[in-house]
Amino acid sequence: MNGSVVTYTLERCVKCMRCVQACPTSALRMEDNRVIIDGHHCLNCGKCMRACHSQGLLAKGSTLEDIKSYDYTVCIVPGALISSCRSLDEAGNLFYAIKELGFDEVVDFTDIEGQIMQETRILAEADEGLVISSMCPVINKLIEERYPMLVNHLAPLNYPSEIAAREIRKRLKDKGNVGIFHLCECEAKLAFAKYPYLNMQYEVDHALATVDIFPLIRENLDKGRMRVTLCREGLQACNPTMMLQMPDDLIADGFDKINDILDMTEFGLLERFRILHLFPCFNGCIGGHLLWGNSYLTKNNIDALTSERRKQPSEINIEELYSGRIISGDEDPRTLMEKLAFFQKVNDQLELLPGYDCSACGMQTCRIMAEAIVNGTKKLDDCHILHSMKEKNI
Repeated sequence: MNGSVVTYTLERCVKCMRCVQACPTSALRMEDNRVIIDGHHCLNCGKCMRACHSQGLLAKGSTLEDIKSYDYTVCIVPGALISSCRSLDEAGNLFYAIKELGFDEVVDFTDIEGQIMQETRILAEADEGLVISSMCPVINKLIEERYPMLVNHLAPLNYPSEIAAREIRKRLKDKGNVGIFHLCECEAKLAFAKYPYLNMQYEVDHALATVDIFPLIRENLDKGRMRVTLCREGLQACNPTMMLQMPDDLIADGFDKINDILDMTEFGLLERFRILHLFPCFNGCIGGHLLWGNSYLTKNNIDALTSERRKQPSEINIEELYSGRIISGDEDPRTLMEKLAFFQKVNDQLELLPGYDCSACGMQTCRIMAEAIVNGTKKLDDCHILHSMKEKNI
């Protein structure tokens, strides 16, 4: 995942600093009376947007106007959205309503989600160590940023939307210029497309925020019905309370809980588990912030969606499921001695700062401020408390 999907709306910002304080990776800072977002460290978790009461931070996807740029268009629908349907008939109505927006095809990829869950189990059985399973880019980037010792435990599987898009392109190679649109259940997955954020390495062309087009979908809900067949295992993969759990599995949801688990894992306190299934959103992907409705009411829909008929997990070639690395892979070129020297310089500056973590300087904490001073982008005089004390000769 490259960069941040979060954009700053200056005219709405009241400079309250809530977003800066909410960021789990200190990717935000206030500078020259505006919020600066460090795309390299941003998780796209959306915590800053939910902390902002003024809608000063937004994440937007592509629009339906982009359909006109292609000869043939396909919309891929995640299991998290389908789980809101209480029956196969409702799911069929949903798919038809989405198709009426102008797509030539509307398809799910629950079978691919199901195969990825199976492959994760195979990985755990083949490996004597721990496997961290997550189809969520927030978890993968969080581990890269804050828990680098655990990176090698990440299951190196590609994201379902990317696998689905690649398979669709193979099938429709004779259709001319094919545009693939992904309905996204959360902010992080808006980055998994070429547009609107110019992440050209992805197979999906456009990411659509589900909540943005919900009013249009609702207008079409009673106009027709498509025949839909879904994969039970794929739907379960989006819902931590409905996943099949083995004795050596740990399934957890919620950002704070995930951080606790990763802290303990890094210190070797969870060695009895073979697989960690981690979801940053409460209730898993069905609790995605770009969905509508109540995720607590969707937990019991899987039986209704798969009792009449169901499809099995896909059988895509194993090579197609794997990605070389699912993290950015940016390497720190510094030697160990250079890192230690930098760490000491930061500690020296930190001793000179008040340690209040008040964010008045625009940085989240005094340690972040100390790093900025060492890097030459800030000075000690930029600390408002020290500046005030100096003026008062304290």
